[in-house]
Amino acid sequence: MLKYKNGLKGKLGITLIEIIVGILIILSIASASLPVLHKTRNKALITKTKSIIDSIEVALSVYETDFGDYPEWDGNGSKILVEVLQGPCNSDRWNGPYIRFKKKEIDRNGNIIDSWGNPIIYKYPQNEYNNVPFILISPGKDGKIGTEDDIGNW
Repeated sequence: MLKYKNGLKGKLGITLIEIIVGILIILSIASASLPVLHKTRNKALITKTKSIIDSIEVALSVYETDFGDYPEWDGNGSKILVEVLQGPCNSDRWNGPYIRFKKKEIDRNGNIIDSWGNPIIYKYPQNEYNNVPFILISPGKDGKIGTEDDIGNW
C-alpha cells in the first residue's frame, strides 16, 4: 500500500475490467477501419494495374515507331509482348529493350500479370474498339474477362 499526499491509501495498477474495456475500444476502432483499408487497398491495386497497362502502351508505341507496326497477337495472352518488347531481338530495326519486366511481373506461362496475378491479355489487330489500335485487358479482381471490373486501355 502506498500513502498519497492527501493521506489516502490505495493500490497502483489497473483492473481486469479496465484492460478488457481498453481491448474492446481498440477492437472496435480496428473493425471500423478495416472496410476503409480494404477499399483503399483495392484502389491501389487498380491504380497499379492501370500503370502497368500505360507502361506497356508507351513501350508498344516506341516499338511501332521502330518497326512500323505492332506485334501480331498470337492468341496467348501477353507472352508475345514480353518477347518482343524486352528482347533480345534479331532485327536491325530493334532498338530495345522497350520495357523491362521483373520476374514477379511475369507468370509461369510467360504472360505479363496484373496486380491480382491474372495474365494481361493483348490483342492486335482488333476490331472491338475504334479509338485504339491494340487492346490490353486486365480481368481485374474477379479474374474474368468481360465483367465490369475489367481494366483496359480503351
